[in-house]
Amino acid sequence: MLLVLLISALLAYFVVSSDPTEGLDYASGDTPKELKQSICFSDSGPCPPTGFKWSIPASGVIRTRFEREDIDDRTEFRGWFRLEAAVFIQEEVRDCSTAVDWWLLADDKPIAHGTITAGGDDQEVTGTPPHEARFILLTARRTDSLSCRSTFQWVYAGLE
Repeated sequence: MLLVLLISALLAYFVVSSDPTEGLDYASGDTPKELKQSICFSDSGPCPPTGFKWSIPASGVIRTRFEREDIDDRTEFRGWFRLEAAVFIQEEVRDCSTAVDWWLLADDKPIAHGTITAGGDDQEVTGTPPHEARFILLTARRTDSLSCRSTFQWVYAGLE
């Protein structure tokens, strides 16, 4: 019994402490909240994704700089951008159609860009940073002035 508890504790430690965003480390700028791996059982519903998330106010902008961990090994972006927004009206939570324009730059060279709307489909993050590029800059700007609370996420963020 003690061995089972020890193995379970070690497994839980490695799952919770593992890097949720392989290939990218936060370097500077707007600090994202990390969405870390948690112990999840399939019978309790879908497991929450790993990645990063930011709150973006109306007409707001976030700029986050990441450093690449392994320039030689990881060459393709991975993950999806997701935008969620809600507004409270008379004690009821309702969806809100906010929009965000986003850009990815590698050492100041444009790699990818797009627009995402709350309630719309997630957008796959694609692109290949130049081999020698050390830093990735993510910029996301709300293009609306709605008073909704908006959360921009990069789920399963990283490089592979």
